[in-house]
Amino acid sequence: MAFGMLTAYFGGGLFCGILFAAAAVSVIYFAVKRSRSAICAVGLLWGIAVMTGHLELYCKPITEFGGKTVRAEFVVNEASMLSGGTKEYTVEMNLAGRKTFVRITDREKLEVGDVATAVVELNEPDSDDMLQNLADGVLLSGEISELIAVKSGGAGISSVIRVLRARMVEMVSGNIFGNGGELALAMLLGEDSALSPVLREKLKICGASHYTAVSGSHFALFAAVLLGALPEKRRHVKQAVSLLFAPAAVIFFGPSPSVLRASVMFLLYSLAPIFYRKADTLNSLCIAIALIGTFSPGTILDTGFGMSVFGVFGAGVVGTEVSKKLCMLLPDKAKKLSPAVTVLSVSICALICTSPISIFAFKGVSLMGAVSSVILMPLMTVSVIFMIPLGITGMSLFALPVDLAMRAAAAVVDFFGGIRGLWLTLDFEFAWILASGCALALSAAAFGNMKTLWFSGKCIAVLSAVSLFISLTVCERRSEVRFVGNYSTGAAVIFEGNEAVVFISGSGTGLATSISRTMREHGAVKIACIAAFDADYGGALAIRELSKMTDIDVVWSNSVVQTLIGGINVQTVPNGSRLSVSGVTLAAAKFSDKETSADIVLYNGRLAKEPESPARYAVYFSSGEKEMPENWHNARRDRDFYIRLENGAKNISVIQ
Repeated sequence: MAFGMLTAYFGGGLFCGILFAAAAVSVIYFAVKRSRSAICAVGLLWGIAVMTGHLELYCKPITEFGGKTVRAEFVVNEASMLSGGTKEYTVEMNLAGRKTFVRITDREKLEVGDVATAVVELNEPDSDDMLQNLADGVLLSGEISELIAVKSGGAGISSVIRVLRARMVEMVSGNIFGNGGELALAMLLGEDSALSPVLREKLKICGASHYTAVSGSHFALFAAVLLGALPEKRRHVKQAVSLLFAPAAVIFFGPSPSVLRASVMFLLYSLAPIFYRKADTLNSLCIAIALIGTFSPGTILDTGFGMSVFGVFGAGVVGTEVSKKLCMLLPDKAKKLSPAVTVLSVSICALICTSPISIFAFKGVSLMGAVSSVILMPLMTVSVIFMIPLGITGMSLFALPVDLAMRAAAAVVDFFGGIRGLWLTLDFEFAWILASGCALALSAAAFGNMKTLWFSGKCIAVLSAVSLFISLTVCERRSEVRFVGNYSTGAAVIFEGNEAVVFISGSGTGLATSISRTMREHGAVKIACIAAFDADYGGALAIRELSKMTDIDVVWSNSVVQTLIGGINVQTVPNGSRLSVSGVTLAAAKFSDKETSADIVLYNGRLAKEPESPARYAVYFSSGEKEMPENWHNARRDRDFYIRLENGAKNISVIQ
């Protein structure tokens, strides 16, 4: 079913039609043969039909509202603060009789749960962002031009649960501070917006970022604490509470794809004893995917949902079977090591099964993912046990164990996340195919016999060695320029092996996360030089933030940066200077400047109507699709655009 949905989205009309016809014929053929394969053909047929219907009957009418102004009533589902006192809201409204989620910005103080009526100016949908939009379930964005009326969402069960969540957030943030407080909000309550960019990057490097997305582990821990507080004799009460827990948890954590998957599976596990059935992880997982995919087809494109599904498959299905086989191989004297073997093997299986998606989406995997998961899980368990009474009673006494556990978790993340070499960059084209081969071999080992286990182990070892060799070779020989930006400012990241040189055009404000991510995705572990000739106060803060993510040898900038940054070698350079790296010159300019000459000119500011540039490569960032001269490149649109350099000695100098 999932394959059919992905084919309907990516495959195109002709290929999709041929596959649909083949699936229909297969259904009839296998049904006549009374083969169980008929259900696979039905799933393929259903997946194509569901996604096609979703795109044509739901998405298309909604996206036609792009560029229009509508007067609508909506419910606020999420709210987050942006810069300048502006808030961003994800609201639920009806467009063309269809419920849709719209991301809007406004300076009004709306709260989650509020019901508002407003005039909203909707933007044209960005076709390049359609994939991400469909995965998020938010097809349009806009801005409130007139807020007409606002009323509270009422006092129903959802409001009560939201108040409880807000109370827990307040108790945690008021009693636990620093990185431990940020981790507590993210890992325990799913408030990943509380994470600083530095901590978010370190979580990614140490392979623990999945803990900040609510999943089955959160459900299991919260349910265990709540149900454990009930008397053992009240079996029926426990069953009733467990059935109510799933929908309540969706309201508490928010209806994200991963939460919905965990909720459906938890509900199936709770219902099984009532009908005298044994719950099965694989069946429950498949039913959850089928239900969520049918009622919310865009979920199949969500990276977090994919990581969640394959994480459960790797840990709960593959990991369970593989650990049993490995424990059987232990000699009698080493049987006491069975629990440790089980925990570590389950974590490794989850890492291998999620690696194809991780490589496809994030260009690599963390070499510490399995170990960090094993270390952080008991700390998270202790925190959940004491956080629930903390949120309910408000007694600061319960905050102490949560604080200690989260401080320990923050220390683990800070230590491993600070070693950038622990992130294995796998950005060559077929890396995810090799990772898929490892996942398939591991799955075969889980469902096969001991011979299959040994053969699969050899296959995984060979594929992993090949991936590692290619990765190291590619990184060592890398010599190229890649670009990041945020419309008002941009940066060129020059890769020479595992080092980077960063050239910033404009203020540099808000570029730290993008620069660090680009370095991680393409194998750079340190910055030899940052050239930020026009940086302002915000740019200086971004460089300081970047220095907490990676090592920086030297910064060439102005006196503002030199004043605000400590612990880094900052050398003052005049504004308007150019940078030379291995014989390639880079310059910064505004769009109105038509005379700046260099091999690469990185433009910032507002796009001119008729831009001109004598540069060999003129690079800018814009969401528009204006026709540009051949030497102009919109790095915002062409995300794969990069410039290869001649691999040689890295000579860096400033041209004043």
